[in-house]
Amino acid sequence: MIMDKINKLTLPATIIIASFILGGFYFASQVSKQKSIERQQEIKLQEDRRVEETRAERERIENEASAEADQVRAEKNKADEVFSNSLKCQTLLKDLRQRWNNVVGIYYDKWQNTCIVKYTEKGETQEAPIERMQDKE
Repeated sequence: MIMDKINKLTLPATIIIASFILGGFYFASQVSKQKSIERQQEIKLQEDRRVEETRAERERIENEASAEADQVRAEKNKADEVFSNSLKCQTLLKDLRQRWNNVVGIYYDKWQNTCIVKYTEKGETQEAPIERMQDKE
């Protein structure tokens, strides 16, 4: 009679214990799967950050290169403008010498943005912007 009761309780107890064991393994596998997913997401985030940093660095370098190229272009344009204005001043020299016999030379002053005429007056060499040159009456 006691044996019958024990035999009747053994099967359900075994099923309950086996269920706890299987449930524990299932829970452990789900926890492991979740940690693996979280690690993969962390790796993906790190890779995305690295890609973004690389892209930002590349853009910064390209912007610096572009700014330097713009500066070089601006300096070249300014130098071209100065050279062109110097040539214009030199072409005026012949006409100035025909008009006034005391003209010694001419050059372009980029700070004043005009041609400066060198001339002699009373034995001294003088300079004046071309705009101030006029005939004496």
